[in-house]
Amino acid sequence: MDMFPYLWGVFGLVIGSFLNVCIYRLPRGESIVSPGSHCPHCGKPVRPYDNIPLFAYIWLKGKCRFCRGAISPQYPLVELLSGLAFFACALRWDLSPEAFLNSAFLAAILVLIFTDYNRQILPNAITIPGMVAGILLCTLQWRDLYSDSLAENLASRFLPAHPDVLIPWIGSLLGAVFGGGILLIVGSFYKLIRHRQGLGMGDVKMMGMVGAFLGWRLALLTVFAGSFLGSIVGIFLVIFHGRTLQSKLAFGVFLGMAAILALFFGIPLVHWYTKSGA
Repeated sequence: MDMFPYLWGVFGLVIGSFLNVCIYRLPRGESIVSPGSHCPHCGKPVRPYDNIPLFAYIWLKGKCRFCRGAISPQYPLVELLSGLAFFACALRWDLSPEAFLNSAFLAAILVLIFTDYNRQILPNAITIPGMVAGILLCTLQWRDLYSDSLAENLASRFLPAHPDVLIPWIGSLLGAVFGGGILLIVGSFYKLIRHRQGLGMGDVKMMGMVGAFLGWRLALLTVFAGSFLGSIVGIFLVIFHGRTLQSKLAFGVFLGMAAILALFFGIPLVHWYTKSGA
């Protein structure tokens, strides 16, 4: 039995503990390195054995050992989601660069989802380095994400002798441009027509990062799927919770969920749509 997915999943739980630090501190402008983990209520340092992912929350019964202040259930949730994300990547790509790269991508997406949900902030410390990393590391990515007629035609034009060399770079750059560009255009038109901000630049930069990792086709799929999910939730809130159509939603949450779905299921969907359209 291949143990790598399980070991990588356990490592994902550990990374999830660090993601919680990022989710809490980045929106507040605090260092994610120092000081060490501490209770947000009393400030006491968290003991190493009280920092074991998932299990510490259970044996502490969701409370600080010292002041008995409540620990948010978000902490074990993020750890669990991170572990599942790493496990899924290892199961899909086995022991490969793609498994490591996409695990890092999903870790960044989890931070963005929860910071946007909690504080309506998509930190530049995640989106901008993430976009750069997606482009620089594109040759390690799953090539199916970038191999399409547009990238192949452009690669053949710029480097006819060895177009395969350019395809990942062109695919990643196109993804960043399409991903961020479509939201920038939509947001600009919305502001022009409604005279108020509809989309923040954080969403634009987040989609630039998503596109750099997933390519332009899955970037567009992420935008459409995220918009659909956001619309469904918005309608639900209007009907059952008395919200209005003017109520703000954390769009990054829906973009993040759509990006996760696109990573694992987007390529088969694109192939199905292409064949059915033909």
